[in-house]
Amino acid sequence: MTTAPRHIACFCETTFDADLPTAADMAGDPEIEQLILDGTFMSVTCPGCGKQLTPEYPFRLTGVSGFGELFLVPETDRGAYDRGKLEYDTGSPGRIVVGFPELREKVLVASLGLDDRVIEIMKYYLLTGSASAANGEQEKDVGIVYRGRESGRHVFNIMGMKEGEIGVARLAEDLYARIASDVETRVTEDPFHDFCVPPWVSLRRITGAAV
Repeated sequence: MTTAPRHIACFCETTFDADLPTAADMAGDPEIEQLILDGTFMSVTCPGCGKQLTPEYPFRLTGVSGFGELFLVPETDRGAYDRGKLEYDTGSPGRIVVGFPELREKVLVASLGLDDRVIEIMKYYLLTGSASAANGEQEKDVGIVYRGRESGRHVFNIMGMKEGEIGVARLAEDLYARIASDVETRVTEDPFHDFCVPPWVSLRRITGAAV
């Protein structure tokens, strides 16, 4: 793992320096996978108030099954990435992820041996089949996050449908299988082409959701 010093500002107005990872190889250091999945990767403790912080900085993760390499673009740089105006080089990763939630999700998808394009298409069906979409309000900032398998079903959290509430959707394994059976054709068609073409494979490309 390589690190670099970062200057961090806490909400309590304390500022401090910390060495944070800039690159790591998951194949060579398997503990990184668990740190990412449990949300403690790149976290630091504010010396002023004791709060756990997870500042986002550009980060390259290699040795990821199915993707080869992931490159984390901080959420604050999303606009610059969309405009092709990033001030740093992402290289040619298998996938770009924007923000820690997407990094965690891609690592989870990789650990389960799944196709992230299929997962994003499943999210699309959840979004367009939601009550808000049925009411013509699909433009709302609805975020959908994949949480893994549970009792033979794929579990998703849905944020933004109702203020302060997180919905849970469980989709059957056979839906994943049906989409996977012709995913190569689907991703060449609208609307899937708009969010399933690498390197940033994410429904957020067309929804604008924060997560």
